[in-house]
Amino acid sequence: MSAFIIKGGLVYNPVTRQLTKADISVEDGVIVRETTRADDRIIDAEGCIVTTGLIDYHVHYFNHGTENGVNPDAASFPCGITTAVDAGSCGAANYELYQNTVMALSDVRIFNDLLVASGGQVTDRYPEQLQVQHFDIPKIKKLFKKYPDNLVGLKTRMSEGIINPDEAEASLAATVKLAGEIGCRVIVHITKPVLGLDKLTAMLRKGDVVCHAFQGLGRETILDSSGQVRSCIREAAKRGVWFDASNGRSNYDLTVCQKAVAQGFFPDIISSDNNTSSFYLQPLHSLPRILSKYLDMGMSLEQVLATVTINPARAVGREDLASLAAGTVADLAIFKLVKKDVNYVDVLGHTFQGHQVLVPQLTMKSGQVMYCQADFG
Repeated sequence: MSAFIIKGGLVYNPVTRQLTKADISVEDGVIVRETTRADDRIIDAEGCIVTTGLIDYHVHYFNHGTENGVNPDAASFPCGITTAVDAGSCGAANYELYQNTVMALSDVRIFNDLLVASGGQVTDRYPEQLQVQHFDIPKIKKLFKKYPDNLVGLKTRMSEGIINPDEAEASLAATVKLAGEIGCRVIVHITKPVLGLDKLTAMLRKGDVVCHAFQGLGRETILDSSGQVRSCIREAAKRGVWFDASNGRSNYDLTVCQKAVAQGFFPDIISSDNNTSSFYLQPLHSLPRILSKYLDMGMSLEQVLATVTINPARAVGREDLASLAAGTVADLAIFKLVKKDVNYVDVLGHTFQGHQVLVPQLTMKSGQVMYCQADFG
């Protein structure tokens, strides 16, 4: 395997959350202490940002296995992503099919949140069965025991049209209880919430994740009638409940996001919710485009990069994936921050103009270059 020295870049260290000018040496697929060999390949990163490979914490990658699944490698490496978490494309009935087909044939590293409904999110034509009586608890526990290094959470969707209000509270309570017995996080989809957010968030534990935090549909958003972040949301955050932006197409409202961020309510994780509805198209486009939007909304580059490196790495129990220490796997991404006007739009027609965009230049996974911009290097 080739040896590389990435020279002259502004390096983001996720552990310290600092940007410093530094070189990074790679040999045999891992980061090594600085060395110089005659056969080293030099990657000139002058004027660029270098970081550990991005972790997209909410994707749908069961390509051809579900209607909303996209090609994992095509969605990842051109965007600087080396690791992704599939957010419930599969349930207990079809997870092993995904494991043995699409995942086995993909180079990007894929973790999974298992949907508590056995059939997963196969189609949008009818809702998954999230009622407690349909939980296959023995099989779910068996899969988590068999695949402890891949299954990292239990996913559920507490939304209108997916589960009835009179069944939702029992379903969420059973999901949280099961997650406690397994020892994993719960990830809750809240678009068009079927439960009041005060009740919903009160049921969650430290480390559980609310996804689509900035959605703008249904009975409630994270903002109250005066446009302030709800007290129950801030209290949940203080208790250690995490909030994932998980942009997507129908699960994101620019106005809600702008108001929340302006009040200092920043997402713990920024993910794409990449799926067939907006694959490289507005209003989702790609993870780097989504990250760029938050820079223009007022988050610092260090804060934004933490949401796609150290925070999701901790959420999946793999902090090594956000480490630049010698001996850790050489998953790396190089970006240029380009000054350019970018128009954003959400599904409700709200618009926002940004003025900068993170442009991926090179992606390396396990020391192998998986993507390189045509005019870079």
